[in-house]
Amino acid sequence: MMDNQDDGVPNRSDSVQLSRRAKDKLNGTRARNQGARKSEITRARILDAAAEVFMEKGYALARIGDIAKKAGTQPSSIYYYFDSREAVVEEVLSIANNRTDRSVRRAIEALHKTADLRARITAAIHGQVDSVLSGDPYTAAHMRIFDQIPPKMREHFLRILDENAELWRALLFEAQQNGLLRPEIDISVARLLLFGMMNWSIEWYKPGRMTPDDVAEQVALLFLDGTFVRDR
Repeated sequence: MMDNQDDGVPNRSDSVQLSRRAKDKLNGTRARNQGARKSEITRARILDAAAEVFMEKGYALARIGDIAKKAGTQPSSIYYYFDSREAVVEEVLSIANNRTDRSVRRAIEALHKTADLRARITAAIHGQVDSVLSGDPYTAAHMRIFDQIPPKMREHFLRILDENAELWRALLFEAQQNGLLRPEIDISVARLLLFGMMNWSIEWYKPGRMTPDDVAEQVALLFLDGTFVRDR
């Protein structure tokens, strides 16, 4: 008489071994996932700390040790996630750029599809100002250190900012093509002056008398009524 193994049917010992292997594999997967999540949390905590340090101290005075202390870790831990202090700076600036760009696009997308051009430009202004005055350490760090970072890094981010600015160029170009923006207005100059108004507000704004939305509305009035054709 042939046993179960000869019949091709796993015996109890085989089943136990298979069960153990499956359990070990599952436990290993869980451990790796937990490790990955822990790593992501630590990396995010380091970046949050870096944004605050750069916001408070600027580029030149911020040290890896300062970031490590605020993050509650050791300097060596930071180098596990980032090759250098410059790599940390680049990540902080990238996050700030992405958040501001998303804020502008969300503000426009929230409008009804029939919204006119003035409403879309006004929404974009609100999105930009809301991001600048949100109190977000990443945005504040960007505003403080951008002119202090090394030239090569600055050139890299200027290219990114120029790509993000395409949305603004398109809005202003459409306004001029439709006769809303006066023909003698240079779109590039108008855009840079508008960005100056919006981004510089972080230097003087104090919560209290006005909200970020109030500031955005003032910027929109100054810009649009100063450049748009009257009585249209």
